[in-house]
Amino acid sequence: MDFTVKDVLRLIRRYFLLISVCTFAGLSLSFLVNKLMIDKTYTASASFYVSTTDSTLTNLSELDYAQKIAETYINFLNTRQFFLKVIDLSDLPYTMQELQAMTTISTIRNTEIFSITLTSKNPDDSYNLVKSMETVAPQLIKDIKSNVIISVVDPVAYPTSPSGPNTLFNTLLGGIVTGCGVFIFVILKEILNIKVANQEDLLKHYEIPLLGSIPHASGKANYARGIRNSTVFKILAERFGYNETVNTTLNDESKFLVSESYKALRTNLRFSVRKDGCKKILITSPAPEDGKSTTSINLSIVLSQAGNKVLLIDCDLRKGRTHHFFRAKSAPGLSDCLSNMNTTKEVIYTTPYNNLYSIPMGSIPPNPSELLGSRQMEALIKELESEYDYIILDTPPVNVVADSLSFIKNTDGAILVIREGKTSYPEIENVLMKYRYAKANILGFVLNGVSVKEMGINKSKYYYYHRSEGNK
Repeated sequence: MDFTVKDVLRLIRRYFLLISVCTFAGLSLSFLVNKLMIDKTYTASASFYVSTTDSTLTNLSELDYAQKIAETYINFLNTRQFFLKVIDLSDLPYTMQELQAMTTISTIRNTEIFSITLTSKNPDDSYNLVKSMETVAPQLIKDIKSNVIISVVDPVAYPTSPSGPNTLFNTLLGGIVTGCGVFIFVILKEILNIKVANQEDLLKHYEIPLLGSIPHASGKANYARGIRNSTVFKILAERFGYNETVNTTLNDESKFLVSESYKALRTNLRFSVRKDGCKKILITSPAPEDGKSTTSINLSIVLSQAGNKVLLIDCDLRKGRTHHFFRAKSAPGLSDCLSNMNTTKEVIYTTPYNNLYSIPMGSIPPNPSELLGSRQMEALIKELESEYDYIILDTPPVNVVADSLSFIKNTDGAILVIREGKTSYPEIENVLMKYRYAKANILGFVLNGVSVKEMGINKSKYYYYHRSEGNK
């Protein structure tokens, strides 16, 4: 996935709350760790000057020589002998390895001055140890080279305040690292994500038009669906004969935003299918629960509300659902008509919506694919198209069963319903490959479950106009 500045800004906006919360948590945790868990440290230091009494050297050579001597004796002071003498003189309970780890000896800006810096958890120990080094270092170096003089130019001072930890710096660093880490995780998640993230992401992958974007259901609708899809509810429903799914069709109480989304889908569909007479539209999805049946029903409703005579046919002969939405019977239906058990008129039902009629799935047959691909199905479509402006065919998921491929040639095109954050690109590719082999006309996508923020819609503005129109 290629990221643009716009994509990065979109990710920041989308995950702003998560990044902010994690950054604040990083700041808080870092502050608490520095305050409560990390011991305070105290630093003491002393500076020494290296000079030589060799009068044969020029001034410049004397400086170079002193610098080399300083570097030489810095290495000598890092030896075991020096630290053991300091421990003996200070009479403090440190090992040679501990004292060496606490001490830093270095030259000051490439001069003949070098410093000894020591950091410990006790200010008295830091002071006493460096004080002992002031005594040991000059004497030890003089024993090695008699013409080199080590003078203390900056004696040790007692550390009155802790030198570490730097709480402010560490707190800010912890927050920045946490925030950046979360953002990098978000980017990696997006890169590795093979599911449809949003409308723009979908359009980047395919040149197929996006006919509609349907916002996700409200919290109450999702809650109700969660209850009704639970195992306990299904057992009780089967026990007491309650066979109803969550009604997400459009009605007078539907949210204005959802209603307008389906009306936009209706408008785009009219531009996609320009022909006289009946328009036969097949609706399917890559996998179950992408929302194809809900889309089929709601599209049929908005088409009928525009004055079109619409017939909705449930072609999912295994798990058809459209009859639940209209609180109707599932049989007799399509399978019974194709099996010559019932006439066409006997399987067409009226619905609560004007100009909208439906044919349910019918009795579950042993050969759904053969029935849908039969001559009877072709003849039925030809018989019905003279009576209706639109025939909407709700078919099974293509990647589950291939029933819809058997009669796609009898339609004017197919709409592929996918769900944001659920449908993956390999699933879409598999559907498109099957439809290419069947020489099907893909009219476009319908993206379900789109967040309102991603649609870039001001809900309050829609609500205002909706209320204003209702009060007229």
